Amino acid sequence: MVPGRTIPLAWRNLTESKLRLLASVAGTAFAVTLMFMENGFRSAMLDSMVNVIERFDGQVVLVSRTLYTLSVPYSFPLRRIVQARNFPEVVATSPVYVVARTGYWRNADTTKLERICVVGYPPEDDVLDVPELKRNREAWSRPDTAMADALSRSDQFGEFHKGQISELSGRRIEIAGTFELGVNVQSNGNLVMSDRNMMKYFPQLGGASVGDRNVTVGVLRVRPGADLEQLRGKLQAELPPDVRVLTKDEFIARERDFWDKVAPVGTVFYIGVVMGFIVGSVICYQVLYADVSNRLGEFATLKAMGYTNMSLYRVVLMQAVYLGLMGYVAGLAVSLILFDWVHRSTGLPLDLTRNNPLTILALSVAMCVASGAYAARRLISADPAQLFA
Repeated sequence: MVPGRTIPLAWRNLTESKLRLLASVAGTAFAVTLMFMENGFRSAMLDSMVNVIERFDGQVVLVSRTLYTLSVPYSFPLRRIVQARNFPEVVATSPVYVVARTGYWRNADTTKLERICVVGYPPEDDVLDVPELKRNREAWSRPDTAMADALSRSDQFGEFHKGQISELSGRRIEIAGTFELGVNVQSNGNLVMSDRNMMKYFPQLGGASVGDRNVTVGVLRVRPGADLEQLRGKLQAELPPDVRVLTKDEFIARERDFWDKVAPVGTVFYIGVVMGFIVGSVICYQVLYADVSNRLGEFATLKAMGYTNMSLYRVVLMQAVYLGLMGYVAGLAVSLILFDWVHRSTGLPLDLTRNNPLTILALSVAMCVASGAYAARRLISADPAQLFA
């Protein structure tokens, strides 16, 4: 048998009935969409947990030795940042304060108190690389003001807008403007305010003097060309053991690893991808097994004509590949629509480019090929006389 002839035969078998083809592709696309969404939610969750860190305008950070995730902030003395300024490689330092569990915003529409994440730093330092924060630094430098994340959940906090008056932790506050950062699985809203306002709204961060303040993260800007690993080692060796020194990339990797490997959230999404693969395998097996069973007579004729088992095996496998590719394209189209809808509804950063589309393609083809190989067992193990019986 000429190998090239298996491709049109497999295609004709698959496309003979348009209605059956549509149902087959729809079933496969459902499994592909499920894998895309589960993996998309996982990627979005991990991206959302580091969106603040990724926007730090610095190359090295100081954190508390006990900090395991920024969502449960542990603090260290501000004087550690002052000590870090003495290193010649460090050109600027900035303290960042994070309150993730004790900040409560009063919804002006419902009067309910909703927990909100609050980030503070000196406005003039431009610690967060967010254009709206840089352009409006004078506005949110004023007392009792803050900038609000426009991607915060409106059903919890209401629609944030410039000039809005409400309460934060029992004190009056004015929204000086909005910016876009995005929510995560631990916080459905974000505020950014000056370090001076942070001390007023959250006095537990302060101390008898400025040096006694408790800081969540120290952001260090490093001289261009400096060896970050060498500087990190020097800082870790000379600073007291109550702080951990990390490069920005290491901090991002630690945060992602915690949520992906330590917290149960990442495992749940992995299980979802596996379940999608299993569901797709079952659907593909049913489709291909039914097709093989309905065509036993035709396959028997081919075997009687001299076609080998391997030739017929390739026909079924090519049908499986075509089904996997068509199901992938349909599932990809549906997933793109759902990604956009979920992003607009929740603010989660669902992005196809960070969702391993080639991995999902490989899984889609693999589940169909594996199912096709299993469905073809009856065909391969029988002889022509048995097939005509």
